[in-house]
Amino acid sequence: MLRVFVIISLLIIATSSATSQAVVGNLAPPISADEWLKGEPVNSFESGTIYLVEFWGTWCSPCIKNIPHLSELQKKYASKGLVVIGVATHEFEGRNTLDKFMKERGDEMEYRVAYDSDLSMEQDWDTGKGASIDKFRLPVCFLVDRDGKIAIVCHPENDELSSILKKMFEE
Repeated sequence: MLRVFVIISLLIIATSSATSQAVVGNLAPPISADEWLKGEPVNSFESGTIYLVEFWGTWCSPCIKNIPHLSELQKKYASKGLVVIGVATHEFEGRNTLDKFMKERGDEMEYRVAYDSDLSMEQDWDTGKGASIDKFRLPVCFLVDRDGKIAIVCHPENDELSSILKKMFEE
């Protein structure tokens, strides 16, 4: 009897840890940003809404280059249920740099912006760093479908992302 209990417990633990990873097909991890810098906070994923969660940094030139693209996606699909969230992370020079960036260029970001100061959200979403905090990839985005599952993990300008978004909103 004890053996059966242990086996079932291990299966439950394995299943719950597998569903918490931010990989295609799994439920998206929770949103755990420390602070919302722009737009209405998103505390949880609502059924029926599609979310594009992008991790970025002020020091990351490809991230900055993607701001107009993400703003365009938000404008194009907002009325159909898309919510774009930019999550600022890895601010090596501290909060002052982020505040300065948002003051100077925040108006270009026509979507919600959150701050992950302690990197906990980034770790939950595993932006490619694996077991080491020193290895990560930015920009990276996660498309969360209407059921709260990860549909794709990619660079924001990935052609497949555009195709998936188009299909999701044609339904």
